[in-house]
Amino acid sequence: GSLQNMGKIGKKKAKAEAKASTSSNAKRKASDAEASTKKAKTANVPKAVQPKGPEQAVKIEAPAEVPEDAYRAAAVVFFSRDADGKVAKVLVASEERKVSASFLGLEEKGKVSQRLVVFPQGRKEKKDKNDAVETAKREYIEETLDWGGLSRYLDFADFEGAADEASKPAPIGPGDKIPVTWTGSSNLALYFAPAAMTVLFCEVPAREAEKGGEEARAKRQKEIAAKLQAKPKPSPTYHVGKVGHVEPEWISADTLREVALSPDKAPAVHLQGHECRFFPTNVSILRLPEARAWLGLPPQSK
Repeated sequence: GSLQNMGKIGKKKAKAEAKASTSSNAKRKASDAEASTKKAKTANVPKAVQPKGPEQAVKIEAPAEVPEDAYRAAAVVFFSRDADGKVAKVLVASEERKVSASFLGLEEKGKVSQRLVVFPQGRKEKKDKNDAVETAKREYIEETLDWGGLSRYLDFADFEGAADEASKPAPIGPGDKIPVTWTGSSNLALYFAPAAMTVLFCEVPAREAEKGGEEARAKRQKEIAAKLQAKPKPSPTYHVGKVGHVEPEWISADTLREVALSPDKAPAVHLQGHECRFFPTNVSILRLPEARAWLGLPPQSK
């Protein structure tokens, strides 16, 4: 009887061990498969690229790869360069917001109404298909009504690799037509982890930052606004967000350099006759090593 019982116990023990081993192998395989999937999903979020030009001597460590679906928002910073290749003008936008005074580093209590300077930005949507460039382009069109028609430059901008002398666009003369496929030679993409935001610094021809063409620009914005409002809703309860609610303006890159070097949480700047505050998240982005190098600023002392 005891031999029979021992045999039964041995069989039960063997079955239990086999079951535990199978379960352990299954878990290991699932874990390996998940790790393999994550590794295979290299970032659709563009990697930070060291800008070329006068600031190219600044050494920037390559950031770790980010899974393609890691970003939750995207922003675009259009800019032009001068004849020496230095960042000259940058497109920003302003809008009135009600925010916590402490968020701006102000001494007041509670919330305050403040005109803020921002980069056109917004959250990704399902239709963007985890493509940060698509998110940035859509948000720029919605927020600025494609001010200046600049969104087209995102269609051909290269944020993946460093440019060399051979790939630099040919100079554009005063009467020359800008090629449809024009792309800057020194675009920059970086990932701001605290906000899970991909920021695209997209170069445009210097002519785009010049004054003039206001009537044509306003006409185009009205057309874009009409198209956005006429889009069919995916469901009866779908809420159409605000469109065309920011005021874009080209500013000198020197202003951004001052913002990056300022000790303030939300530095004060003058824009369109108003005293504004630079949005703190965007200030933090400008203080990143890659952005400082893009602006031609020396590395921050430790």
